[in-house]
Amino acid sequence: MWKSIQINKQNIKAETSKSVLIACPHNSKYDGYCFWHTSKLVRSGKHSNAVSISYTDDFTFNLKKYGKGKYNGNEVIDEKQIGYNELEEAFGVMDENITAPAIKSPFETHKPVAMAAEHAEADESLIDN
Repeated sequence: MWKSIQINKQNIKAETSKSVLIACPHNSKYDGYCFWHTSKLVRSGKHSNAVSISYTDDFTFNLKKYGKGKYNGNEVIDEKQIGYNELEEAFGVMDENITAPAIKSPFETHKPVAMAAEHAEADESLIDN
């Protein structure tokens, strides 16, 4: 069964013609890890700053942690394999915060509340006689 989760576009670190490099959120236990996902399963999300990634129950995600230095930037420091449920747990907070923009009905109108007029006295020097 196909599932999808919404992620922020800021989590996309690189794109090629066939795959997308997605970083895990900072507030998850997989902070610093990222994974490659096929670009055919990455689509536009609920709003302009979100994307939807699709997967099935059979997917296993190979998380990799790359070096942050000048000389080991492309070197894999650590590697983990997680299932779809752990991925949903990691991106769960992000998915809950991404909502579709509210579209108002064109028939919905707003009528302001009527206010009573106030009587004010004008300065005598301003009144034409």
